[in-house]
Amino acid sequence: MKKNGNILIVDDNRGVLAALQLLLKPHFERIATLASPASLPAMLREDGWSVLLLDMNFTSGINNGNEGLYWLHEAKRLRPDLPVVLFTAYADIDLAVRGIKEG
Repeated sequence: MKKNGNILIVDDNRGVLAALQLLLKPHFERIATLASPASLPAMLREDGWSVLLLDMNFTSGINNGNEGLYWLHEAKRLRPDLPVVLFTAYADIDLAVRGIKEG
C-alpha cells in the first residue's frame, strides 16, 4: 500500500495517540502527535500537512467541545485549506452539527 501525505493528530489521551499512530502508520508518510493543543499553531506553520485530526475536549471534566472548536478556528485561520477531522469520545449531535457548520 502506498503511503500518502502527512497527518497531525492532537489528543490529550496518550493511549488514543498511540492507537491512532498504529492504525494510520500504513497510510501516511509522516504522523506527528501532540498531547496538548498549545503547540498546534507552531506545528501548523510547518508545510506539508495533509490533514489535521483534532480532539474536541482537552480539559478533564469539560465535554462541551468548545476547546476543540476554538482550535478548529485557529487551524482554519492559520491553514484555511487544511482538512480537519474532529473527533470525541462523547456522542453529541448538537456538537457534531456545530463542528460541521464552523469548519
